[in-house]
Amino acid sequence: MLPAAPAPAGAAAASKSAPAATATPRAEAKVPVSIFAWPHNPSEGKDPFFPNSKYPYDKPPTTQPLTNAPVTLNLNGITRGLAMINGRTFSEGEEGDVKTNSGKKRVRCLKIKEDSVIIELLPEGERQELKLRGVL
Repeated sequence: MLPAAPAPAGAAAASKSAPAATATPRAEAKVPVSIFAWPHNPSEGKDPFFPNSKYPYDKPPTTQPLTNAPVTLNLNGITRGLAMINGRTFSEGEEGDVKTNSGKKRVRCLKIKEDSVIIELLPEGERQELKLRGVL
């Protein structure tokens, strides 16, 4: 390997005698804040992708208050130690969510019999026996 060539003597002297540059502080640019106001009528604004749409001006959907309607659970079938409740399959001791008329409900399958199933609604702890419908 070859040794590196030394720097010219004049360059080192020039850098030592030059005054240090002082940095002047710059004013930081302010970032504009975006604000979106939902239009209540066409004069306040339109959807840029669907300008003829009436969607932004419709009233928002109202949520219906929850009622204390009884939970409807159906035993759809039993086979080989498995039970299907409201379209979801359970084995004994298994718990999971099922769709009901009043939203999702947590259920634990306690016992699977020949023509019925004993379940527990969670977290209430209410036990029910679901029976298969009679054969038509």
